[in-house]
This record gives sequence, C-alpha cells and structure tokens, in this order.
Amino acid sequence: MKFSAKKLAKNGQGIWTVNIDGSEWGEAIKKGKNKVAANIEVPGFRKGKAPRSKIETLMSPAKYLNAAYQSILEKAWDFAKNQNSDIKPFTAPISKPIKVTEKECEVEFIFDLIPLFEISDYKGIKSEKLTKEEIKVTANEIDKAIEQYREKFVLEKDKKEKKIAEGDVTIFDFEGFIDGVAFNGGKGTDFKLTIGAGNMIPDFESAMIGKGLGKSSIDVVFPEDYTPELANKKAKFKLNIKEIKERILPEKNDELVKDLNIKNINTYKELEKFVKLEILNQKTNSSKNIFVNNVIDIIIENSKIELPKVAINKEVENLFKEFEARVSAQKITMKKYKEQTGLTDEDIKSELVDDAKRRISSQLITDKVRNTEKFEVVDEELTNKYDDLVKKFGVDLKTLKSFLTEDQIKDEIIREKIINFLYENNG
Repeated sequence: MKFSAKKLAKNGQGIWTVNIDGSEWGEAIKKGKNKVAANIEVPGFRKGKAPRSKIETLMSPAKYLNAAYQSILEKAWDFAKNQNSDIKPFTAPISKPIKVTEKECEVEFIFDLIPLFEISDYKGIKSEKLTKEEIKVTANEIDKAIEQYREKFVLEKDKKEKKIAEGDVTIFDFEGFIDGVAFNGGKGTDFKLTIGAGNMIPDFESAMIGKGLGKSSIDVVFPEDYTPELANKKAKFKLNIKEIKERILPEKNDELVKDLNIKNINTYKELEKFVKLEILNQKTNSSKNIFVNNVIDIIIENSKIELPKVAINKEVENLFKEFEARVSAQKITMKKYKEQTGLTDEDIKSELVDDAKRRISSQLITDKVRNTEKFEVVDEELTNKYDDLVKKFGVDLKTLKSFLTEDQIKDEIIREKIINFLYENNG
C-alpha cells in the first residue's frame, strides 16, 4: 500500500489517500469474486453448485470490484492511521473510491482537520468553583438501594380486605373528564398501578386509597407544569377497579442474599457493605465528573480556540439527533413537541450551538491532556476493566466482547485516567 496526505485549507479538511495494487489488490479481487459468486444463481444448478466457468460468465466486474473495494476498506484505513502523518483527522472520515480497476484501487479518506488552538495550563487551577466535597453514604440511601433488590422478588397476593391501601397493586379502567367533557389521553383499560409509586399525577394515587372493587370516582387537579391544555385544571376520573392485591417483599436477611446470587456476597451484613461501596463509588464518580467539567469550563474560558464552522454544524446535527431520541423516549413525536413549544428545527439547533462548541472544545482539551501526559492502557488494566463490566452487565466475557470492542474499552479506561488526572491536579 502507498500513502499520501494533503490539506484542503479553505474547507478546513484533510485527505488521506491510500493506493492498493499488486498481490494485495489481487487477493482482494479474489475475495470480491468469491462473495459475488456465492450469490449468483445459475439455471439448472443449486445455488453455489454451478461450475465456476458458468458463474464467471454471469459475474459483473462492477459488482466484484465493488465487493473487493468494500473488503479492503478497513485495512486501508488502519494502514493510513499507522503512517503518523502531520495531517490528523478530528472527525470520523468519509471514504471515497477514486480509482477501482483490475490493477489497482485508490481510496480517499476525507475528514475535518483538528482546529488550531492554544489551551491554558490544565494543572494547578484554583477557583471557588473547584471544591472537593467529602463523600458520605447515609443509612437511608443504603435502605433505598436494598429495597430495589427486594423488588426483584416481590409477590402479589389477593387481599382479604378489599380496600386499597398504600403499597397495594391495583388493576383498573379509568376515564378523565374536565367540566363533564372527556379529554384526549385521559382514558385507560386494565391499567396496573402500585399505589404510592408516584407514576400518576399528584393526588391521583392518594385519592384511590380506601376505594373498593367496582365503580367509583376521584377528583384531582393537574399540576402547573403539565401539558398546556391540562395544566392547573380540575378533573374527575371515573374508575372501575377490577383487582386489588397486596405486595409482599422478601425479608431483609441472608435468604434474600442467596436469591440475589451476588458473587462473594453471602450474608445480609456483606450485602449492606457491598451496597454502601456501590453507592460511594457512584457518588464519587458523579462528584469527580462535576468537578472536572468545571475544570474544563475554566480551561476553555482561558484558552484560544477557533472552531471551523463546518465542525460546529456537524456537532449541532449530532446533538439534534440526540435531542430527537430524548423526545421520542418520552413517548412524544417531534412534530407534537414543536406544536406544543412553538419551536422550529432551526430554533432548536440554534440553541444547541453553544453546547456543540463546548463539546468540541472539551474534546480538544482532553485529547491534549491525553497526548501530553502519554496515557496508555496496560494488559492488566484491560483485564480488570473487562472483569468489572462482566459483573456490571451480568454477561459472560464472550458476550461482552461481541458488543464492546477492545478499542472502546481502552478509550473508556483512558477517559477515566484523564478525569482522575484533572481531578487530582486541580483545585
């Protein structure tokens, strides 16, 4: 393979060009032909059983050359990355075939260049924003976490006393009315609700306490921050309560621990210590992330960073897609969201510009720290990280490796090292 690089200064982009020829390209063509041949059907023969000579008469050069190109693309990119060019990519590349013939293949990888920037010192920063709080775990936090474990084994049992109480599970139909008129989204059938879980609007669940099986009604007021058409309005809900069950949670004892089957945790006391450590780690990591975000904000403020418009626009598009996903997760379409808020796509994107600049600048800073401090990942760290993730996700190592690559794991370890470095060397 041969490599060359050049800048497109006006566009703020760079191009890596890789040329593949000789036996290496010949081998790729061979693979391409085999891939295409496997999908060719010859009349009178079962798929894959026809003579090669007949298959090749039906084989289009455009198809097997394209298959060859696709098969060697990743190898060409890896080759380019290892050339240590002064022209370095800032964003993921777009590949473009320049020449694909029987004799050679030439491909371009086009990417945005790393912006020119000068960052201030990233060590020894002092500020009132940079305080390191003492992390504590309360007994109440431990109890709440253990309650979540108990919930895994909850039993639901018919009640002798058929009246709803706090903590009971109910199945019911409901329909809401405002001024005697039913409203959209206010109707449900065979709806299952745990009283006190806070899944309904305020007062709805408490108003159900004491109700028995059959038809009844409750009065509620929609909260101020609800959807505009319902906010602050009084509503009457007609109910048809079909089932009332009490929830029975397992005792807080060693039997619960056996059911949980957590590695090396055998007694309830050990479970409490385990939970306390889990919460401590979560709170510590959260506190560190907040601290380091403040460090990065200070570095950005004191640095000279000029971001190309094309990079900002791309990041805005990425943030917009993330925003769409969050809206969708709330069971609402973007069309409905825009109707309710009066915002357009352009309005939303304009609000994301500062976030896009901050994200790009943050990446530049962490890359600078990584390269200057020369953080690397040793085999032992990689093994330990795999072990931690196996425990966290509850899967075996083979399954974990099927959806998380080694490079992704290494990137996560490096990210943690950068956070720890910035935390320990500032404030």
